[in-house]
Amino acid sequence: GDFAKSDEEEKNFDGVGGGGEDSTKQGSKIMETELPLSFLLATLSLALHGTVADRIRVLYDAMLLSSSNEVTNDKMDPNDEQLKKNKLVPGKEVCQMIQHLQNTCQLVPDSQIVETDSKIPYQTFRVGTGAELTERARKGYGGKEGGEGVTTAGEGPVSLEEFHAILKSRAVCAWGECYVKKAGAMATSDK
Repeated sequence: GDFAKSDEEEKNFDGVGGGGEDSTKQGSKIMETELPLSFLLATLSLALHGTVADRIRVLYDAMLLSSSNEVTNDKMDPNDEQLKKNKLVPGKEVCQMIQHLQNTCQLVPDSQIVETDSKIPYQTFRVGTGAELTERARKGYGGKEGGEGVTTAGEGPVSLEEFHAILKSRAVCAWGECYVKKAGAMATSDK
């Protein structure tokens, strides 16, 4: 009939870059893949009807739980035990969480745009990664709309207050919080 697909359409429909049986197997593997708790909580945070402060605390607690599991499972160095005791999250966990928020469309588009090295004949841009956005928030960045860093250190572990500041910064801007004009580092759009 009119709705029958050609072989080429069927191949393109089954998946990017291939089709048929291989893409079906790949799709099954994706469904069997265990997703990280931090990704699931980042996804769930969008659906929760709670305050921004509560969302941030839940995401931070998920990172604490994840990093403490790594310490006990992988027998990492004693500095990680110090992080656990001080309730600090490793910087790489923060980068991953920012990436999860980006993957679930919880960051405003403006914050995700980063310049490339290509400036001739004109400046080009691309979508930044979670690590790049986190670095820009922590260390600051230049340009017309540039800003200063929001954490005491450009690298290393992050406290809850610093995580909140990263999410609220113009470089990350989770849930549009960078547009809220309230005093205080922990101020949110919550009423």
